[in-house]
Amino acid sequence: MIEFLWNNVLFEITNIGGGSTDEAIPRHAHASNSYELHFITAGQGLLFTDTKKYQLKKNDFFITGPNFYHSQCTENGERIEDVFLTLQAEDTKNANAVSSVFLSNTFCYFENFNTAVARMLLEEYREKRPDYATAVTGLAIKLLTDISRLLLPKDFKDIVDGFTGDRRFVLIEQAFLYDENITLTELSEKIGLCERQTQRLLKKYYGKTFREKKRETRQG
Repeated sequence: MIEFLWNNVLFEITNIGGGSTDEAIPRHAHASNSYELHFITAGQGLLFTDTKKYQLKKNDFFITGPNFYHSQCTENGERIEDVFLTLQAEDTKNANAVSSVFLSNTFCYFENFNTAVARMLLEEYREKRPDYATAVTGLAIKLLTDISRLLLPKDFKDIVDGFTGDRRFVLIEQAFLYDENITLTELSEKIGLCERQTQRLLKKYYGKTFREKKRETRQG
């Protein structure tokens, strides 16, 4: 398939598709480092996670990431139309602040998402006009950037104004993503702060304590 580099992470596009269907998708989860992006372009349906039910409709968007169980079906006999893009993160060790936020979200759901870029991506892929891979790559990067802007803290600019802040943010994201047993003491040592300062940092940028952030990561 198509490979591209975005914010220091190498991605492979493993599947692109879409269309109209009335078939149910049984409960399943994706493999490690696999992310599926779903863009609802028409119709309505239901998305089920282990904790919540979502009413899917036009211009809804959601990501299902590694090991996140979910299922989907239509509602009231209606068909649902979508575009989906499956990405495999091949090399994440150098992820920066932006890509770390994307990788750490194994599930997210947004309403009123502009699906125009996703529809263009599907068209480019299906028609395979000259140099279509470059066009698909550019559109995929645009989607990842737009999605990450929705996921980043509102005051993200304050974090990345300097290298120190940017690197600290990356270390926090990677610690929660890859070390489920990390302690507050270990995280504090990684980012060069005392435990009280680390708690303040987490509360400021995530609105959560260390324990709450750790619990959220495990549930995701």
